[in-house]
Amino acid sequence: MSDALKTVFKYDAGARGFKRASLVLFFLAGLLAIFGIFWLYSWI
Repeated sequence: MSDALKTVFKYDAGARGFKRASLVLFFLAGLLAIFGIFWLYSWI
């Protein structure tokens, strides 16, 4: 049974992968917000 548990955690990215993915997503959200502001100002 312990071999099956080892294979489950073998593919776990851990906190480092989650932090990297969250930083990328926050960066993309910031870019989207900046382009959204420029797009709204083009209508005004």
